[in-house]
Amino acid sequence: MKKIIIASAIALAIHVTSAFAQDKNFKLSTEKPVAGEEIGVTYNPKGTVLAGKKNVTATVYQFCDYKWIKNELALEKKDSIWTANYTLPKNASIVAFKFKSGSTVDIGQTSAYAWLLFDKEGKNMPGAYAGWAFLRNASVPEMFPDFTKDKFLIGDDVVVYWMQQQLRYFPSSKRDIFYAHSKVLKKVDAEKARALALQDLSLIKSLPDKNLNDLKNIKKVYAEVLDNPSAADSMGRVIAAIDSAAIKRRNPEKLAAAKALNGERDYKKLLPAMINFLELYPMDKADRAFDQANWIDYSKFYSSIAIMASVDKDSVTFKKYVAQAPLSSLPNLFYKSMYVPYVSLKTFNAQEAYVFARPMMSRLMQFKEINRDAFMDIYLNNAGVYADILMHLNKDEAALNFASAAQQKYEYGNSPLNEVSAILLERNGQAEKLKFTLESSMRKNQMTPLMLDMLKKNYIALNKNESGYESYLATLKDLKLDSALENKVRKSMINKTVPEFNVKSNRGKMVKLSDLKGKIVVFDFWASWCAPCKAAFPGMKMAVEKYKNDKDVVFYFVDTQEKMKDYEAYVSKYLKDNNYDFNVLFDANAAFSKSYGVGAIPHKMVLDKNGKLRFSEVGYMGSPSELVDEISMMVELARKGE
Repeated sequence: MKKIIIASAIALAIHVTSAFAQDKNFKLSTEKPVAGEEIGVTYNPKGTVLAGKKNVTATVYQFCDYKWIKNELALEKKDSIWTANYTLPKNASIVAFKFKSGSTVDIGQTSAYAWLLFDKEGKNMPGAYAGWAFLRNASVPEMFPDFTKDKFLIGDDVVVYWMQQQLRYFPSSKRDIFYAHSKVLKKVDAEKARALALQDLSLIKSLPDKNLNDLKNIKKVYAEVLDNPSAADSMGRVIAAIDSAAIKRRNPEKLAAAKALNGERDYKKLLPAMINFLELYPMDKADRAFDQANWIDYSKFYSSIAIMASVDKDSVTFKKYVAQAPLSSLPNLFYKSMYVPYVSLKTFNAQEAYVFARPMMSRLMQFKEINRDAFMDIYLNNAGVYADILMHLNKDEAALNFASAAQQKYEYGNSPLNEVSAILLERNGQAEKLKFTLESSMRKNQMTPLMLDMLKKNYIALNKNESGYESYLATLKDLKLDSALENKVRKSMINKTVPEFNVKSNRGKMVKLSDLKGKIVVFDFWASWCAPCKAAFPGMKMAVEKYKNDKDVVFYFVDTQEKMKDYEAYVSKYLKDNNYDFNVLFDANAAFSKSYGVGAIPHKMVLDKNGKLRFSEVGYMGSPSELVDEISMMVELARKGE
């Protein structure tokens, strides 16, 4: 079997070096690309997952001095072909290309879009065979890029073969790959790995020019290959002393590097620069007094790297830096890498969110006993969203545990969490706990449309009909909360004249203020990019439905401050996908909203029958049921003209 695998590996190597002549989708301008020289890149997406895509970009992976470096490559379209010119780094030994459009990715059809590089004499660059192996194998995480998750992956025995070829043709690379070689070999043949590691350690220790990287590799071999923690710890102390002294001497350079990071606005440049900063100036070796005096914040660096990686959906980089991140970086990380993409923008589905949420939760757990107060605060703030993710992945037992933990803090005062709890309890047949959750949520006025349906269904199941349901519902209302909300609404009541407007509706008509005289008008100013605006829509839908048979009350959802070109098509699709039968006014340039004093959104306004502005409220409190009550109070007070 191994012979077959090795033979396949050799065949793949031949394919890589001669791919120019064989791959119909991807070509370079030369069959033997030379490190340091410019090459032409041609990509034809016909027959791939990117066929017909309007916007295609490329990420270039380069193995330079036994480390992976990524660069973004802008492509130019000519007919149906995408092209670019690219200058290869002088120290690169292998290059691979990933083409993408949005979340859709093409890394090759029958083999990876990759080339071994050559020097000017036509020989393979040092490191080519090691790079070709680790492009497709994650056994040594620090040498594995995020090029692929499953396609074209190779086994550890094939990696061992390529390590042997690397050492055969480039013996001097021993000091660069001896740790990686022995670590992979251990998974294939532990005894051979141990013998090789002892032999290599003897050689590397005898080198007169040992550097810090050599010492770090020695430490890792002791720890991960020879399972000798005492020797690894001893080497760690040597490294720490060298690192700390060296970094302290380089504080002026560190300060200059930190200032350069603060001035960089292009995140594609900022991400590798921050990674490089942490490699040069590790947090655990830092001069803390110097950092505090100069506002050098490692928490910011770690969270920024992880957040940028999550935006790129680069889970490898994300996991690596989250695993090292300080506790103080975790609140921002959870918000930007879990809450925003999953809850607010909905750019992550549950499975995608889980890939990034789980490492953060695992990292947080490591601080459970170290700093329990800070741990509990972060844990309870994020347990509800994590429960939602787990619920959508049908991990109900874990989801219920996290939801129950979050309720310790919110005590049924958070409607999204309440809905997650209710769904899980109903799904798992916990009827009594479900009833308690629904009634407790109702008392806090933190109900969603789904929960109200569940409450009614439960009532009918217990009482065999819906007779008396409204009275039952009234008993669950907290009169103090209702009174406090009404007092708040009354105090916010105004009486202002507003100007005429004439705006196009999504129903094909122009709408004017003068045409609405005699009606109570509710405006909801929102935008396609505004997450809180959309979060309020379930409650606004309930309000619309409450007054659907009242001819004296009309609702208009004013789409304003738009940034996208095709916003009308987006709005139409969004409303249809979410079953919102809203009457939308298109105010993309914000002329109408500005004339009414609208700045921040969401912004709700209520006009009385005479066209006077009676209420103007910014923001969303977070509960659909509370929002319905607030809008209803505004409508009725405006109707009375108080």
